Parts: sequence; structure tokens; C-alpha cells
Amino acid sequence: MSKTNELQMEILKNYFSFEGNVATLKLVYDTFAELINPNFGDDKIEKLNSKLFEDIHEAVSILPSRFKLNLHIVIKDFGEYKKEECEKIIKQNVYLFAYQVVRDNNKKRASGWTLIGVGAAVLLVSYLLRNYELWFDLINISGTLFVWEGVNTAFIERSQENKTARAMARSFQHITVEALAEK
Repeated sequence: MSKTNELQMEILKNYFSFEGNVATLKLVYDTFAELINPNFGDDKIEKLNSKLFEDIHEAVSILPSRFKLNLHIVIKDFGEYKKEECEKIIKQNVYLFAYQVVRDNNKKRASGWTLIGVGAAVLLVSYLLRNYELWFDLINISGTLFVWEGVNTAFIERSQENKTARAMARSFQHITVEALAEK
């Protein structure tokens, strides 16, 4: 192991515990209610706010890709919830998060390809109007901008989001929920 990797591991050991190629991160929250978004959904299932997912995203972003992630969530006070309910809510919210990522990626891909198509059509029109210099230049520039935005949306932005989503999906090995003080 290189000196840089050793230093990196020493720093990461302050936040993760390591066993082989598995890193365990302990996230501690005072109450389960602080993770709930009270303005979303109905009484059948609670929607978590972004706090837990931001914490998970931060952990995944600093963890080297060779490690799997065990997430150990410790809640000091479940309040009106039972441990089993909290585990169910967290799992359902992880599934909802995955659905949102896939849906948003599909929308971006469709939007990018639409922009590329419009740009290609505009560039074709500019080619047909090449004898009219002013119109040719204006249409050519706008067509190029459409294509550029489409490529950026369909490939560059989506690639970064996919990389993050894949890293999150690939890194999870196990999620556990524990209570420090159950009522």
C-alpha cells in the first residue's frame, strides 16, 4: 500500500470501521422524527427527508470504490415508532430514492436526445438557407447550441449522476437500525 493510501486509510478510520473490503459507517440521530418529512405522503408510510440521503451520499463520495458499505443507523429515541417500523420506512424510502434516480435519468436522456434532434433539424435548415448569409449564421448558431445543450444533458450531466447513483447502489452491502433507548 502506498504512503498516500495509508494516510487516506488512517483518515477514513476516524469515520468508518473496516473489516476486509467492507466499511461500516455509524450514523447517529437523536430521534427518528428528525428524518421524517411530515408534509409528504399519508399515514400508511412515512417519507424521509433528504438528511439521511445526504449523509449516505457524503459517505459514499469519500469512501474508495473498492469498499462495500455497511450502514449502521443508530436512533437514540424512536418516539412513537417501533424499530421494525423504522427499518421498513428506511427500506421503502431507499426503493423510492432508486425509483426517483431512474426516472430522472430517463427524463434527462429523453430531453437530451430531443434537443439533439431539434438541433440537427435546425442545422439542416441552416444548410438549406446557406445562400442567405445572415439567416444561415443565426440558424446555424442556434442549431449548434441546441446540439451542444442536448449532448451536455444526455451525456455529460447524466453521466455524473449515473456515476453517483451507481456508486451508491454498488457500495451498499447491509443496512441496520439500532436503538440506544427504546421506549
